[in-house]
Amino acid sequence: MTKRLKALLLAAAVSLSLTACSGKDNTSSSSSSSVPASTQPAATNAAVEQATAESMSDDSFKSEEGASAHISPMETISSNLGCKVDVNTVVPRANGSNTYNMPIADFVNEGDYIRSFTFIIYGVNGNINDFKGAFGISLLDGCPAENNPNWYQTEQKILPTQGGYGEIRWDVPPEVAEYINVNGEVQFGYHWGDCDSVKLDSVFCEYTRTVNVPADGTQTVEVGQTVNFDTDSISYEVPLDFLPEDTVPEAVTVDLSAAGPINMFQGQFEYQSPIGTCKGDKIGLFTPENTLQLTWFLTNEMKQYYAENGTIKLSYWYGGQKEITMNTMTVRYSNKDTSSVQEVIGGIGGTAAEDTGFRSASQIVEAMNVGWNLGNALDSYNTGLKGLETETGWGNPKTTQEMVRSVKSAGFNTIRIPVTWGEHMVGNTIQGEWLTRVQEVVDYAYNEGLFVIIDVHHDDYLWITPNNSEYANDSEKLKAIWTQISERFKDYGDRLIFEGLNEPRTIGSAMEWMGGTLQERSVINNFEADFVKTVRSSGGNNAGRTLIVTSYAASAESMALKDVIIPKNGNIIFSVHYYAPWKFSEGNDTVFDAKGREELDKKFSELKEKFIDKGIPVIIDEFGCVNAADEKTRADYYKYYVGAAKKLGIKCVVWDNGSLKGDGSFGIFSRTDCKWNTAILNGIMEGAES
Repeated sequence: MTKRLKALLLAAAVSLSLTACSGKDNTSSSSSSSVPASTQPAATNAAVEQATAESMSDDSFKSEEGASAHISPMETISSNLGCKVDVNTVVPRANGSNTYNMPIADFVNEGDYIRSFTFIIYGVNGNINDFKGAFGISLLDGCPAENNPNWYQTEQKILPTQGGYGEIRWDVPPEVAEYINVNGEVQFGYHWGDCDSVKLDSVFCEYTRTVNVPADGTQTVEVGQTVNFDTDSISYEVPLDFLPEDTVPEAVTVDLSAAGPINMFQGQFEYQSPIGTCKGDKIGLFTPENTLQLTWFLTNEMKQYYAENGTIKLSYWYGGQKEITMNTMTVRYSNKDTSSVQEVIGGIGGTAAEDTGFRSASQIVEAMNVGWNLGNALDSYNTGLKGLETETGWGNPKTTQEMVRSVKSAGFNTIRIPVTWGEHMVGNTIQGEWLTRVQEVVDYAYNEGLFVIIDVHHDDYLWITPNNSEYANDSEKLKAIWTQISERFKDYGDRLIFEGLNEPRTIGSAMEWMGGTLQERSVINNFEADFVKTVRSSGGNNAGRTLIVTSYAASAESMALKDVIIPKNGNIIFSVHYYAPWKFSEGNDTVFDAKGREELDKKFSELKEKFIDKGIPVIIDEFGCVNAADEKTRADYYKYYVGAAKKLGIKCVVWDNGSLKGDGSFGIFSRTDCKWNTAILNGIMEGAES
């Protein structure tokens, strides 16, 4: 991978089990309560409408032949939404440790207009009484209200609490809201109160979302159900049998009322069917009114569980009124081709690994201890060389059996072999000598009993472009490549793993290393679905082979992660590349301290929560640090990284480009004499065995 460009761009930046659906798809009052035009920039709305139309267009409902089955008319809905994110951390008031940062992407999608954050706090060992603190948020370039580079910090605020409990609300100024960087962070600061520390229990975010929804029709039904959060009856349940046949819900709006001011509403939407269950994000919002309108925009992930005898469920966990009545439910729906929805959207079902005698993806990851990348070899390109000579074009010797044996002897049981194919093709046909050489190197590792990963590597630089206009041609080429790879390796056992894409992205774009745009992430999902379907249908052992998919640019950014759709057919590993902490990894910082360890821990926990806890195994198949810090610090870094990831079920593959000194020196193994950096190797293995 090209590290130099990444360093320049990042230096300028601010730093599915069947039980959940991704995307901040939450709820709340309807379009009638949307932000006034004077406070919400037209450009933001336009961007949302365009991106949403692209992501929810007929591309989302392709038939097997790739033709659109139906194009629905679009209805623009603007709704005030509210979500709740649980935090459960203690924030002391001592200088230097009295702030807590949270990813904005945990609350909203790009294009959403944030109106406020409310921080729910409790006093630790005493009452808080008057709260003194401040708030901050990451900004895009050009915000006239910024008071630090790409950052807005409030002045200290004094706000009342209820003694030991507080609802600390920050209304985001409109001149700030227009420039919020969704890939950045929001900060809570506790400066003073009558107790030394507060527990930050959760955070509510209220925002406006504008969506273009496919809407062939609308149905409204009387519900008349009342629930009480203080009893066992806390959920409204409404069967969707009132919808016409061969339709799918796109947006659900419910009208609620209570005998007095609702004040606070906490709950969650859910869709249930015989196929499975899908939950929306947690709802959290405030209103002084006796009535409340909630809207749930249904995601593509939900639609994989859709059945015509399904039920919409809304839970009411807590609020200002014990009893609340659901008066009506309105559903906007689109027509669907029942044979095509799951074909594109994907899911966790499909060919079970045990049906082929192969281990499952989870079993494969469990069996991995730690891996090593044969970087800057078969993936080299733009070398000025031709044919098989390109393997040595970036300065490494030709790969040998001896090298691979040294990798195994060192303790690695997994090897990733990056391969660039684009310079070794005539049209869409891979040159025979190149495919044979790749197989030769695969055999070096496979015959040693290692897990072997092969991918489509720097093709993401040469010809893969994640936009709708290029999708058809690029998809055809990608499927042709994987058809030929699958045929060549169809008789190999389950230790050979295919990785569809490396770091698919738009080269040189402003969002290249920051999670991409909604359209780009959607196209990547389509590429991965094409890859999985091509391999699964190719015959031999490929029906049960473990496959790896990734996010936009293999990014671990929260914005990239939340829009990932895991393709159907099962037996899938999700992978990211995570060079972190970035300044240490690329060599501008030579200290790996508690702050760096905390950064790693938070990201590993996020990956576990978003994927592993939902039945999707995770690996990090590129990470590392250059030869800038002293050897002991680097060894400690590798040990902590591998060990901390392993504790949460994530396995790691070290990036090694063969370069031992200077800029971009991720090498830890000399391929000329097969000698290791012993200190770093020991650190890696100690982490893997911890």
